[in-house]
Amino acid sequence: MLLNFLKTTLRSLVKDRYYSAINILGLAAGLTVTILIILFIYDELTYDKHHQLHDRVYRLESDFTLDNKNHKFAATQLPLGPTLKDEYPEIIESVRCAPVGTLYFVDEDREFQEDSIWFADSTFFLLFTHSFVHGNPDIALSRPNTMVITESFAHKHFGNTNPIGKNLTDIDNNIYEITGVIRNLPGNSHMKFNGLISTETLAERIGFERFNDRSAGSFWNIGIFSYVLLAENSNIQDVLDKFPGFYDKYMKEIGDQIKGGFELMATPLADIHLNPTALEYDQPKGNRSYVYIFIFTALFILVIASINYMNMATARSTRRAREVGMRKVSGSSRGMLIRQFLGESVFITLISFILSLILVKLLLPAFNDLSGKSLSFGILAMKEMVFPSLLIALIVGMVSGFYPAFYLSRFNPVSVLKGIVEGGTGGGSFRKALVLVQFAISVIMIIGTLIVSGQLKFMKTTDLGFDKDDLMVMTVRDTTLRRSFESFREEIMSHPEIMGAAQSSSNPGSNVGITVQRIEGENGALIDKAVNRYGVDYHYTDLMGIEILHGRSYDKSMGTDIDKAFIINEVAANEFGWGEDALGKRWQLGIQLDGPPQRDGEVIGVFRDFHYASLHNKIEPILLVLQDNPLVMPLFNIRTTGNNTEEVIAFIDEKRKEFGDHYPFDYQFLTENLDEYYREEAVIGQIFRYFIILTIFIASLGLLGLSAFMAQRRTREVGIRKVMGSSVNGIVYLFIREFSKWVIISNLIAWPLAWYGMDKWLQNFQYRIDITVWIFALTFGLSLAVALITVSWQSFRAAIINPAVSLRYE
Repeated sequence: MLLNFLKTTLRSLVKDRYYSAINILGLAAGLTVTILIILFIYDELTYDKHHQLHDRVYRLESDFTLDNKNHKFAATQLPLGPTLKDEYPEIIESVRCAPVGTLYFVDEDREFQEDSIWFADSTFFLLFTHSFVHGNPDIALSRPNTMVITESFAHKHFGNTNPIGKNLTDIDNNIYEITGVIRNLPGNSHMKFNGLISTETLAERIGFERFNDRSAGSFWNIGIFSYVLLAENSNIQDVLDKFPGFYDKYMKEIGDQIKGGFELMATPLADIHLNPTALEYDQPKGNRSYVYIFIFTALFILVIASINYMNMATARSTRRAREVGMRKVSGSSRGMLIRQFLGESVFITLISFILSLILVKLLLPAFNDLSGKSLSFGILAMKEMVFPSLLIALIVGMVSGFYPAFYLSRFNPVSVLKGIVEGGTGGGSFRKALVLVQFAISVIMIIGTLIVSGQLKFMKTTDLGFDKDDLMVMTVRDTTLRRSFESFREEIMSHPEIMGAAQSSSNPGSNVGITVQRIEGENGALIDKAVNRYGVDYHYTDLMGIEILHGRSYDKSMGTDIDKAFIINEVAANEFGWGEDALGKRWQLGIQLDGPPQRDGEVIGVFRDFHYASLHNKIEPILLVLQDNPLVMPLFNIRTTGNNTEEVIAFIDEKRKEFGDHYPFDYQFLTENLDEYYREEAVIGQIFRYFIILTIFIASLGLLGLSAFMAQRRTREVGIRKVMGSSVNGIVYLFIREFSKWVIISNLIAWPLAWYGMDKWLQNFQYRIDITVWIFALTFGLSLAVALITVSWQSFRAAIINPAVSLRYE
């Protein structure tokens, strides 16, 4: 029975090899995209689930209320985790960790750097599951100046030897003892590091008393990530419900003085990566909306591929009608025929599935480069992946073959053996409806891709309120060079390709601080306001091209500017109720709870609003404060002409060394920082562009096969028309007109759906493009062009056949 089925199926495939190839290629392409998307989604949804206790581990997060505004942070106060553990039995362990960044190490004959180094408590490995190659996780981070490194770190710097007990010395002469080596981290970890330094090291550097301080003031400064492990059968909500009592005990005194508030938030470890809440100081994370978009994309592409199969199968009904009639006459029931045709569909799908696995294997490295992931083909062999993958292939096969099987099996044997095929009109209508669905889906995806690309272009080209181009940003660790910035500036300004330089504590594209400041309110009374701020020097606004709208910027010739002058943005002036009367308004900075402010002065300038954060966020009030301490301004911003960049970089490197900077040269261009804001959208947009090409390819395959069938079925009609005087162009136009109607209708169906979905997506941005008519016009033109090119070839071939041949066609 099985052997007979295989013979019949293979014979049918070979007999109609053209249509079989279209079906197999279309299904294989659809399944390839689907499997790649499954791998992507699996990776996104399994972040941090490799940690054995992930269902009991939570990250603590901060929700400060200052000046009646909420400010949410992924980081918390240094003493929060340990204090909560002591207060509440639901918490049985806590861990604090903080990114150090890049460390530069030296030995006798070389210098090298290692990225992604973190501080971590000794309890880190109680909460987070990491496999130790060498060392004891219980004591690895229990002493100052100890370090646990990854296997790749160890291999890179120690070769194949066991590094336990060996030392690494950084460029500041800090010595770290290697006490553990762990396996490399999985790619789906929200916390990515190559090495962990014990927080005992940090405590030793800043002082154990300060590190363990639990006074009221310590609970109003954030700067570390905190995680807690709950006892079995405990609920994090119980801790959050009790927190008001904790606030009253440790934080209320200062909160009342600054008119602030604080609420504790907590996110399950496995939910951090896709947590939709925007948090300052958070690590890069995913977007649940994009996961849903990918799921729908996979479904759309599978639908298009399945529609291809249904169209081809029903379009070939006249070819298989005689076979159906013979089988029915020979005793086959309708149920047997349905099973036969469904079996053929599943068989073709399995061939396509095998081909798609080969394509996935070949394409996966490129997809990893595109998506920034490290997906492994071996994931598909995991037990939780094998069954879903096979099930998808089976469902596609059954769905694709369901309608054709019932359609073909209903033929009347007597009629078909006489050459009469019933139900042609209904079948034709259904096929047209399928083509409409196909093209509507394709149009939706094309519109979506055009809008995503347009928004990305808008974000990269829109006026940010400052000049972002050709600005090199040096991160200076050497304190001597920081103090000597003015002299260093004079030296480098001698180069003809360097146009200016300024020093700052932050920049657009980086985190800015927020502090409570005191400003002049109604009737001259001083009121507290939470305002963003970062430190700058006298040259900063000129260098950045920040326009002063009212008043002036900082002036070195004005001796009082250093401690009695402030410049703010338009938003601040308007939000504080000053408008164009901001100049001269009193401003206090560095508010002390039990003493005078650090600075007491007035507003001397209002500058044009600039986007110091992402276009996802609206512009908030910000103060650019003239900083009198160069040690807290590690950024040297250098404007170049954009010419001879490598030579300019080498010149700056040489000059900084002349000033005694012995640290490795750490620099990047500001545009690189800004691009990081939109990296996720850029990646998704690029992936979708490839998916769109594949979608159009699959839809075109179906259209190619269907137009070939229609041309073949109307061969006699074409011959008659030519005999009656129709030209080749007239016949081609006949086919094109019919297919054009389908394209027009599919666009009309797709446009409102695409507009609704993309308008929802654009609501994620405070500053966005408008969805204009030209996007729909372009999509219509593109879809029409694809249809016409595909159909024209087949109709032209039909039109040039000799009428004498056409009229003999049966």
